[in-house]
Amino acid sequence: MSSMVFIADDEALLLRTLSNALRDAGFDVLSSQSAESGETLLSEREDFVDLMVLDVKLPGRSGLDLLQSQRERGYTGPVIVMTAFDNAESERRCRQLSVDRFLRKPFDLEAMLDLIRSLARGPKVKSGTTGN
Repeated sequence: MSSMVFIADDEALLLRTLSNALRDAGFDVLSSQSAESGETLLSEREDFVDLMVLDVKLPGRSGLDLLQSQRERGYTGPVIVMTAFDNAESERRCRQLSVDRFLRKPFDLEAMLDLIRSLARGPKVKSGTTGN
């Protein structure tokens, strides 16, 4: 069984490129261009994804807001947060939400794949918690 990666980014080209690269590397992928649609996708699952890759700036709610709601729902797996706009508030929230890596865009695709491979091997989810 391959690992499931969830990606949220409003840039369609980046989302498609990263999703395709992950599928080619053997991962299953769920993707969304907004926090709201991501929340819906994730809430429809009985289990959690193995790893999340989230953009800070999304239309409507932020990627960090989406992560906070998933942490409250019981997600304990690894998270990579990416942004083109570094700021102290985002970094502070990332620390509070136990983000594994905070990356600046643009990033090297192969380096991102290596990072995802290394994080996807670790502890994934809190078992027995399915939400509502």
